[in-house]
Amino acid sequence: MRIRIDRPVKFFSSWEKQPALAWAISIGWVLLLCGIAFGYHLGSIGLVDETEPLFAEASRQMVETGDWITPHYNGQTRFDKPPLVYWLMAIGYRAIGVNEWAVRLPSALAATALTLFGFVTLRKFGYVRPADGTEEFDRYDAATSRSLWFSAWIGAALMALNAETLVWARTGVSDMLLSGCIGTALMAFFWGYAAEERSSKTRWYFVSYILCALAVLTKGPVGVVLPILIVGAFLLYVGQLRSTLHEMHLIPGALLFLAITLPWYFLVIRANGDAYINSFFGYHNIERFTSVVNDHAAPWYFYFIVVLIGFLPWSLYLPIALSRWRLGERRRWQSQPRSTQFGLFAFFWFAVIFGFFTIAVTKLPSYVLPLMPAAAILVGLLWSDQMHVRTCSAAWRLRRSSIWCFSSSWQVSYSTAPTGWATIPPCRICRKRCGSRAC
Repeated sequence: MRIRIDRPVKFFSSWEKQPALAWAISIGWVLLLCGIAFGYHLGSIGLVDETEPLFAEASRQMVETGDWITPHYNGQTRFDKPPLVYWLMAIGYRAIGVNEWAVRLPSALAATALTLFGFVTLRKFGYVRPADGTEEFDRYDAATSRSLWFSAWIGAALMALNAETLVWARTGVSDMLLSGCIGTALMAFFWGYAAEERSSKTRWYFVSYILCALAVLTKGPVGVVLPILIVGAFLLYVGQLRSTLHEMHLIPGALLFLAITLPWYFLVIRANGDAYINSFFGYHNIERFTSVVNDHAAPWYFYFIVVLIGFLPWSLYLPIALSRWRLGERRRWQSQPRSTQFGLFAFFWFAVIFGFFTIAVTKLPSYVLPLMPAAAILVGLLWSDQMHVRTCSAAWRLRRSSIWCFSSSWQVSYSTAPTGWATIPPCRICRKRCGSRAC
C-alpha cells in the first residue's frame, strides 16, 4: 500500500490564510476522532475482567450508602485507589443511570481531554527542530506554520489511535484517568515554562498544580512523583532548574496542591485509621514498587515488549524518534529558546516513566500508559519533519513521492532522519535547514 505525502501539503497549505477556519475544522476533527475511538459502542459490551466490576460496584455502593469518603465493595472497605474515579463514576450513575456507559465515561473523557490538549500544545510548540522557533527563521513563518499544523494533526491522531490507549480509554478503571491527569499536567507545565508573560507563566503553573493534585486523587503519590521526576530531569539537563523553580511559585503552588488533596486523605484516615495507611500507602504503593504484589512479576525487559505492542503500529518508528534528539549536544539545547524544547521535554517524559516502572518490582502493562502521549509526540514530530523535508524539495517529490508503510518503515525513517540542525545548509525553497538537496 502506498500513501501519497505531498498531496496533503498542497491541500492544507491554503488554511494558512484562514486560521480561524483551520482551528475550527481541526478541533472538530479531533473531537470526531475521539468520539469514534473512545465513544463508539462504549457501553455495548458488559464489564470485563475482574477489575472493572470492582470499580463499578464500589462506585454504585458509594451512591447507595451516601459514603463518599470510604469506598466499599460488598460491604468490605476497598483501599486500592483514591476516590476521584469512584466519584466520577458515581456522578455518571446519577446522571445517566447505572450502566456500562457511566462506568467507562470517565476514562473516555480523560482520553479525549488529553488528546485535545495534546493537539493544541503541539500546534503551539511542535517544532520539528529547535532552529525552527528561533528569531533567525521568524520571517519564514509559512513553512514553520505548516510544520506545526502537521505536528498537531499527526501527534493527536497517534495519541488516540494506539493499542494501549484504545483499550484503557474504553475500560472503567483508574489508569486512563491517571494518564490524562499526568499528561495534561506536564503539558500545562510546559506552557508555563515557555510562556513569555509573567501572568501566563503563573496561570499555567497553577493549572499544572491542580492537575497533579487530581492525579494524586486518582491513584496516589505516583500522580505527583512522576511529574516531579520528569520536570526535574528536564530542567537539570537544559540548565534551567533554579530559574524555573523561582518562577513556579512553589509555596503557593504547594498550598494549592495540598488544599485539593489533603481533605480527603485526612477524612479517610480519620475514618479508618491505620488500616487505610497500611493498606494504601504500605501495600498498594511502597510494596508494589519494592516487591512483587499479586503475582505480577515480570523480567526487566517487560516494558520493551509492552511499548512495542501497546504503541503498535507506530512503535516501529520509536527508535528513530527517540534518537534524533541528540542528548550529547547539551550546550546547543541550552542555548535554544524554551518554546523550541517541547520535543526534548517529551523525550524525558517518555524516558523517566519507562525507567521508573522498569525499576519497580511489580509490573503491569497499564503502568506505562502515561508515557504513550510522549511516544505519540515524538513520532508525530518525526513524521512532521519528514513531510516538511519532502515539501521543500521538488526533486525529492519526483524521485520519491510515496513510501511503503510498515514493511519499509525502518529504512525510510533512518534514511530521512536529520543528521543535526547545525550541519545542514539552508534550503533555497523554505530557507530552513530541512535536509533538502533542492538548493
